[in-house]
Amino acid sequence: MDDGDGAGVSAQPFSYLVWANDKASRAAAAPAGRKPKVTCSYRRWWYVNGLKKVGEGVVDPHRTSSTEEPKKGAWYEVKCSDGYRDIVWIDNRDAPAVAPEQLARRAYSRIPITPPKVLTAPPRGREGLVGLPHWFYLAKEQWAAKSERLQAGTVWVEATATPQRMTIDTGDGRTLTCNGPGTAYDPARPATAQHSTCSHRYQQPAHTRRVTVSVTWRGTWRGSGGAGGALPPITRSVSFPVRIVEAQALVTKG
Repeated sequence: MDDGDGAGVSAQPFSYLVWANDKASRAAAAPAGRKPKVTCSYRRWWYVNGLKKVGEGVVDPHRTSSTEEPKKGAWYEVKCSDGYRDIVWIDNRDAPAVAPEQLARRAYSRIPITPPKVLTAPPRGREGLVGLPHWFYLAKEQWAAKSERLQAGTVWVEATATPQRMTIDTGDGRTLTCNGPGTAYDPARPATAQHSTCSHRYQQPAHTRRVTVSVTWRGTWRGSGGAGGALPPITRSVSFPVRIVEAQALVTKG
């Protein structure tokens, strides 16, 4: 099977053979007197169509004799900044070290970040009142950094996700942004003695307002050799209904 760029895989009686066009393409030559720095990246080459990956324990198909002790290694796709591209077999002893950034992204993807667990006052399922603050806040231990550490050979990284902000689509065309988890409401204390850091006052009654609460996490990583940097932010959301009614006043003649 060939995908059109000179590289492919075919079935053999007891194995699979990966091949690549040895006429590697290169970019046009740089102007005279200039020697641009060429950088290359290596990526483990995988079989297609759900077949097993090439990796440790695969016999080198290029060994010259059936009696020769087989080398162990893997196929790698190499891409260079000057346009060079090829698929090469590299013995395990000469395999390129894993890039710390790649390992960091792998660790980052393993951090369990779930949709936020949101509490409200009045409590969910109870009616809120027009003109009074409707509180939003996260359950305990929801606003805490999480980390994951991975190591490959001598390379180690630790990725960390840290909550940065909570954004609330209040369902009435407004958006509320809070730089924290909000303040928990304490039913044992007088309402006048409490203050919310993340609340919204609805101005119109509604049988159902669809609220969406999103928490955005900032990603960072550090690793061996003093390496480190930023990782893409992660956002998790949850939606739920709230009902807002007007307070009814009772007027009597006395």
